[in-house]
Amino acid sequence: MSDQAISISHLHKSYGPLHVLRGVELDVARGDIFGLLGPNGAGKTTLTHTVLGLLRPDDGTVRIFGSEDREKMSKRIGYLPERPRYHGQFTGREYLSSLGRLSDLSGKQLHDRIDAVVEIVGLGQAAERRIGTYSKGMLQRIGIAQAVLHEPELLIIDEPASGLDPGGQREMAMLLRTLSDAGHTIFLCTHQLTDVARLCDRIGVLVNGRIADIASLPELRARGQSVTINVADLPHDTADALESLGPEVRCERVSVTLFPTSDRLMEAVLRRLLDDGVVVQSVVPEADALEHFYHNTVHQAKSAPAQPLASAETSEELLETLIEDR
Repeated sequence: MSDQAISISHLHKSYGPLHVLRGVELDVARGDIFGLLGPNGAGKTTLTHTVLGLLRPDDGTVRIFGSEDREKMSKRIGYLPERPRYHGQFTGREYLSSLGRLSDLSGKQLHDRIDAVVEIVGLGQAAERRIGTYSKGMLQRIGIAQAVLHEPELLIIDEPASGLDPGGQREMAMLLRTLSDAGHTIFLCTHQLTDVARLCDRIGVLVNGRIADIASLPELRARGQSVTINVADLPHDTADALESLGPEVRCERVSVTLFPTSDRLMEAVLRRLLDDGVVVQSVVPEADALEHFYHNTVHQAKSAPAQPLASAETSEELLETLIEDR
């Protein structure tokens, strides 16, 4: 039995001349909550739909629990898209009942399973109400209910906190953590760092169609603080010299960010700034290791030579709409 819930190797996908996925390599271990981050147009939707089997890769492999047979594995996967569509005239129970029959559930087994999932997602008292009366948070919960109805081992969740207020976001995070504790592997596709910080064991950053870096959240938090040094104006020569100190240093026109920082690195950067006559306005310690990891990864990946992906976001949005319409 494979230890990997998802194993992706050398994955490529193009839409005509537009090369969106460019050799993705990624493993997601059983039992993990894995967060896939990336800027708009990076290829997150294409990657997610390829994992689900909604798209065929041009090259490479996607294995679910060790198998490339997506049809065989489909019953072991639950999916909540970013913009699920519901027939508002059905009650929550009627909606789940119709989907359960599509998953070969029936009779008492289906009835008992619906009772179980509406309690898990906190919709026990609302199951008899029409979906058209549900709030945004309730719609997300009924979406989770349909995703886990057939007891899949792997959940693929796209932007779970989309449109929710802060209270709803916290409740969704608690719900997904409960599902993880119950044994589900969760693959979370999001651009919200707060989703990742609350939930994930590991994260990967997708940039320009490739996984630019992967990090463990516990290890990331253990790296310590970052520091931002605000300056009046940073000459190009000074910026080049500072960034040559290592990948921990990222320079902007009026700031220098050190992540992760250390006393030795801080001393070297401040000495160079003072030697070059750069006016240091403030030194601000910060603790958001995840944010700096993400921004540094994206910055470094975009700085590397790559084929432009100017139309990727538009193509991905069009693709998602076509798939949802089907």
